[in-house]
Amino acid sequence: MSNLQNNEKQSTPSARKMTGIIDVHSHIITNLGSQAPMNKLPPWSIEQSLSLMDASGIAASVLSLPDSASHAKGAEACQLARRINEQLADIVSKHPTRFGAMATLPALAATDGVLAEIAYALDTLKLDGIATTTSTNDIYLGDTRYDPWLEEMNLRGVTLFVHPVPAKASRSVDLGIDVSILEFMFDTTRMLTNMIFSGAKSRFSKIHIISSHGGGTIPYLMTRIETLEKVFGPGKGRARLSPEEIREGLASFYYDLTAATSPTQLFGLQQMVPLSHLLMGFDNPFMPGWTFPPAIQDMQRWNGFSDTDVPAIAHQNAESLYPALAERMQRSKAA
Repeated sequence: MSNLQNNEKQSTPSARKMTGIIDVHSHIITNLGSQAPMNKLPPWSIEQSLSLMDASGIAASVLSLPDSASHAKGAEACQLARRINEQLADIVSKHPTRFGAMATLPALAATDGVLAEIAYALDTLKLDGIATTTSTNDIYLGDTRYDPWLEEMNLRGVTLFVHPVPAKASRSVDLGIDVSILEFMFDTTRMLTNMIFSGAKSRFSKIHIISSHGGGTIPYLMTRIETLEKVFGPGKGRARLSPEEIREGLASFYYDLTAATSPTQLFGLQQMVPLSHLLMGFDNPFMPGWTFPPAIQDMQRWNGFSDTDVPAIAHQNAESLYPALAERMQRSKAA
């Protein structure tokens, strides 16, 4: 029997039960703007979210709508992002110990508009970070067109949550299946690779970037990427990287474990990143509530984790990325 099968069959020690979970990958449904490539959005409400969180042992959720202002341009995009961010701030103000929120950006606005919204969201609304997508119009993070955004976030040491979107170029080969099954994984893989090969990840190293869904296919492709980069290079006009630089780049991201808790995925991630960079995510409401308990059980059963690793991944790692939320939760406990 393989080690992976052995680990999967082990019982869960009571000391390793996940408690106080912080879910870094949660969304709201709003009528302010389109936010998902779906014909029909799932039902959502604050009450539904709190009920599901309570049932699953989730102490707090960090809300985001990364793609919600990316379907408008110019002033319209700025106005839409502003309304969404104020809605997110309102939710946090009413439930400060249960929710954090990541600001939406008007991706198709002029650079000044994007920078203005970053400042307003962080300085005035006091949101917990920024959320954006892996690409906009098939232009991936790592492209120099994003440098002004990243420079501002780097100066601030921002936590940046990056969610995939289906590439327009992928539509002709999507096999007729939902984009979340495969295309999201490939899109995340492209973003991570481009951020490292372009040098953007090392240049903007003070940004704490969270890659969703366990990094897509990156854990399985890491050795291939670092090997074949030596053969073919990182792309025209880019400096070559050593295998160590590629590994360090991948290890510098944070990875949420939404739909990424199988033994194979956890083993691969553990070979790639420090345990301090793994975070819990559930993707409410796009992942149904019945998927939450099995994911938590996977984490509790995985014998690659020590008893101290489990609470770190459950909430301590997230607390370091979201200090304001952590402080609100701590004050509530003290009170």
